[in-house]
Amino acid sequence: MEEQKTATLKDVAKLAGVGSGTVSRYVSGNGSVSERTAEKIARAINQLKYRPNSIARSLSSRRSEIIGVWVPSLEGPYYQMMIRAIELELRQQGKHMILANAEDATSDEDRLGHIDYLINRDCDGILMSCSQLGDFKLATLTDRYPNLVCINREVEALPGRAFSIDHDLGGRLAARHLHALGHRNVAVITGRLSAQDAKQRHKGFLDEMSRLGNPVAAERVIEGAFSYAGGEQAAETLIGSGIEFTAVFCGNDKVAMVVSARLQASGISVPGQVSVLGYDDVDFAAYTAPALSTIHAPIVEMTQSACRQLLNLTYGLDMPFRERFEPTLCARKSTAPPASAL
Repeated sequence: MEEQKTATLKDVAKLAGVGSGTVSRYVSGNGSVSERTAEKIARAINQLKYRPNSIARSLSSRRSEIIGVWVPSLEGPYYQMMIRAIELELRQQGKHMILANAEDATSDEDRLGHIDYLINRDCDGILMSCSQLGDFKLATLTDRYPNLVCINREVEALPGRAFSIDHDLGGRLAARHLHALGHRNVAVITGRLSAQDAKQRHKGFLDEMSRLGNPVAAERVIEGAFSYAGGEQAAETLIGSGIEFTAVFCGNDKVAMVVSARLQASGISVPGQVSVLGYDDVDFAAYTAPALSTIHAPIVEMTQSACRQLLNLTYGLDMPFRERFEPTLCARKSTAPPASAL
């Protein structure tokens, strides 16, 4: 059986009755082609089952059609939600992504090394979630590599390239919720406070509790990490401390889930004896037992908007975007008035 010949760009041009250069402009998207001519080329492509050579196309346009994505970790649903949102936005524009994570990074130099990995892979642009990199490092990086957009990070020096959630407001919403329920002995398990978002929500919570006349004593605050292991360690510390508390505000939902499980394993009812409040509203929050009350952070919306702006900057598109998002309270079953108020 004779092997079928693979169609070439010249074959498409001949069938469509146009020049090869016209077909090249249509396929690459670089340059104008009339609507009538575009229809003829599209029909010829379909008839011949022509598939453009992506390597040759990227060489001619000097674009790889690839976006680099940098995240600090792949643990848990937060970054998975972020990555899914990015992949969907890129796919709709015919782009792809290369993913790098800095799970093992212990310094800014290590983190920047992962960025260099993406740059050296000829990514057209880079999306990064970078709560621990300093502003100066970020500004220096964007001077060297302009097609870079930050997710979940406020950077005044990078207008139009830094997308964030008002985490100070999120912390205040958490404080108002627990205070309104009647909790006066509240413990706090933070994320790593060197991260901008963790610091903002923690400060907002403490400031609002003080404003409400119920300041949180230092011994009720445990600095943790946004990880399952960090939640385990913080929960053990809190339960073994001997401190009386009727509610715990956790820096994210992973930690809140672990704390809730540890409290119940220790014979402490949630929310009968202790209320647990999380932060982020990730996928599993509604399915824990009890369903987790949390602060809803619009992670997907923020990520989509950041991705669209990077595509605008990198490929000359004009998609709408916004830089700042507000969290909301999502009260479920893990928070209730303290037993003494019932």
